Amino acid sequence: MEKDNRKSKRQFINKDNRCRKSFSKSPIYFWQGKLVLIGLLFSVFLVGLVLFYDSNRSFNDVNYVAYSNAQEAYYERLESVYNEYNAEDKDFSELVITSTFTVLSAHVEGFSYDDMSSDMMRTVADLFLDEVEHEDGTITFTSKTEEAAKESLTEYFKGMDFSLSEATCERMAQDVYDYVEDYLEFTQSQEGTGDMCLSTGNTQATIFLNMTTDEYIATMGPIAQADYSRNGIFASVTLAQSIIESGWGKSGLTQQANNMFGIKCSSNWDGECINMTTGEYGSSGYYLTDANFRKYNSIEDSVNDHSLFLKENSRYTAAGVFDATTFQEQIRAIHSAGYATSPTYASDIISAIETYDLDKWDVPTNVSSDLCYTGEGQWTIRTVAPSSSDVAFTRKSDNRGQCVWYAQARAYEVILELAENGTITEAQATSMGDKLFSIYANAGDWVGASSGILPTSTNINDLEAGAIISWTKPGGYGHVAFIEEVTNDSVTITEGWATNTTSCPNDWSCINFNMKTMTLDEFYNSYGPYYTGNYNFSGYIYPLQG
Repeated sequence: MEKDNRKSKRQFINKDNRCRKSFSKSPIYFWQGKLVLIGLLFSVFLVGLVLFYDSNRSFNDVNYVAYSNAQEAYYERLESVYNEYNAEDKDFSELVITSTFTVLSAHVEGFSYDDMSSDMMRTVADLFLDEVEHEDGTITFTSKTEEAAKESLTEYFKGMDFSLSEATCERMAQDVYDYVEDYLEFTQSQEGTGDMCLSTGNTQATIFLNMTTDEYIATMGPIAQADYSRNGIFASVTLAQSIIESGWGKSGLTQQANNMFGIKCSSNWDGECINMTTGEYGSSGYYLTDANFRKYNSIEDSVNDHSLFLKENSRYTAAGVFDATTFQEQIRAIHSAGYATSPTYASDIISAIETYDLDKWDVPTNVSSDLCYTGEGQWTIRTVAPSSSDVAFTRKSDNRGQCVWYAQARAYEVILELAENGTITEAQATSMGDKLFSIYANAGDWVGASSGILPTSTNINDLEAGAIISWTKPGGYGHVAFIEEVTNDSVTITEGWATNTTSCPNDWSCINFNMKTMTLDEFYNSYGPYYTGNYNFSGYIYPLQG
């Protein structure tokens, strides 16, 4: 296998933190100071390179090695062209090149790594540049506007395949930008949080297109770890299988259906399906055929369904999959029960786990997990009701004891603690507090009232520690609570309210307080969307981002 070489290649490219020059006019050139050379595995990875059995897949070793060699050569060409442009002081973005490669491989039949030559990389890079000749004879290069670059890309794609319509080529040019923006939006959202921490929610496969191996593992690790805690499939096994089955999340099936493991539709599947050409082995050997595959709303759904597939099939239970005490035992049991026909499948999975140290994720998660969490370590989680000695709760005296009063003051208390430990400046704390206390609204109206003042979201999957969650109630005021912590498998929330409808007296005797820790499944399936059963989720407000 070529995975060791591919990993070392990325490390070599990144070791000096060489810069990708940023374009001032074209937003597709971002993140000066971070060179990330990415190999994109395209949709034909699933055609001719995989074996199928019982709705699952493995790879053909010989073809996989040949494919990996072609990918490695692609990296070498990309690095060489980057160095060439860097020496000539010309802007160059490897994200543009890899995104263009992905688009071409999806639309131009048979387009492969070998087709993306050094000359083609130069041609694509130049599509984003304007050459300017000065009076003294010197020549400089400036970035095109996004509109001009898209026009150039559209014309280039039309020249690649005359059967493509104008509208298709325009869509392809937009896709190049979208793939880069999806990657940048995700990675920028992780800045300042250490390793990428994503365990549940609405992750879409497009973020994988421009990811390195390390970024992929850091993104998928918490998802696999949370699934391990719920379903008992070792996180390392899930990770390694996802790497091989989905081509690091970049395969055509994964990109179009969020399907990480090639699981097909079946009689007991009531979700959406997608038809794709795939390779299988039968009595007469290898052949191509069309098959219906399961389509998922998110990567998390795919990971969960993969584990449920194993749990609900008695063959895997009988083989000892869920009695295994090591990842080696478990993948061998999965393989022996009929998962994949490749005779080396189990050893290949084990090799991938050892190569990328994936077994570090084989730790059931809890509130003290140090692999992926937010909240704990940044601020002290409140476990008791506030009193008059808690200064943050004295800033606002009206409606003392009501849920809005509590959530607002609790968020401010966290802001003050962050300023005290140096996480934010005093000026930032003052600004955050002023914005927070400028909002006046009933609990159920807080998202709308906060819009334009603080960041908000109405997507239940945008769960984040430090946020205020709001619910509406027909005929009532609604409710709000403060999200203290989000881990790989749990959510901790605190809330306060008054015993009576009036504000508390000076002795604060009527304040009720509750701290609740629940699983992510419990939060997403009941507590979050339907607080106490008759409150409906309204949205999140993020005072720590204000």
